[in-house]
Amino acid sequence: MPGAPTKALTRDHVVHDDGSVGFACSQDDALWPWKVIGPHHPGAIQAASYWLSVECAMALGGWDPDKWSALTWTRWSCGEPGAGRMARGRYERTRIEGKESFSIQLYDAQDAPICRLDGRGVVFRTRDFAKWRSSAKDHGEEVGSDRFAYAGREALGIAPGEFPFLGPLDGTAATGLLDHANAMPPAHPWLDGSGDHVNSAHLAEVARQFVSLLCAGQPFRVTAAEMRFDRYVELGVPFTVERTESDDETAVDMAIRQSGRVCTQISYRISPEDPQTRKRQI
Repeated sequence: MPGAPTKALTRDHVVHDDGSVGFACSQDDALWPWKVIGPHHPGAIQAASYWLSVECAMALGGWDPDKWSALTWTRWSCGEPGAGRMARGRYERTRIEGKESFSIQLYDAQDAPICRLDGRGVVFRTRDFAKWRSSAKDHGEEVGSDRFAYAGREALGIAPGEFPFLGPLDGTAATGLLDHANAMPPAHPWLDGSGDHVNSAHLAEVARQFVSLLCAGQPFRVTAAEMRFDRYVELGVPFTVERTESDDETAVDMAIRQSGRVCTQISYRISPEDPQTRKRQI
């Protein structure tokens, strides 16, 4: 994402003596439409992760708003079902697996824990990002979403107004396609991004739709996740999601490949969900 933000998810920052940052969250649904899909939705957590980490780093004075940045790894675990909207949180700089990282704890208005989110990223300090991306993009065979054969809405578990991203399941894999017409505003009701590539919140939703295919459209809840971003996934170019080996029936490990290369690796821990508890307000 580009460095200089044009809106703010967090406010009322308090920098504590230990270097952590307390903050309140915006409740403006027009600016943050993903807040209405439920606080434990993978897309909502990933959408929040970028803004939370950048804005808290800015509050600490350690962020150059003129530089592009990118998440390279995230990991999160959800609290109990029934938590409300993101209302406040606490950010701290940490070291995870020997690498500089961040950790964020999110709470609702009644102080119920929503999730703990860990992550790390990279800042393009010297690279001309736009020039590099222009030359680095491998578009492959471009296809429009209007000509792509997507799976049925019920199988993908998508709400009214949302768009399918994946075709039918083929064994343990599915092919997908995202472009500006189905994955960016104003078309999509809650996803947005830089428009340069497929962003992490898109990939979280791709993974959720893939698990829905594996579950034959039966409701489930993602209770924890880990995502590693190795290469950009390009808009307008087909990709494949494939389930990788796992001995744990409650975990779904996935790899997203595009143009013959692994771009993203994702692991979701899931549990069955009562359809009556689902919060899909769009």
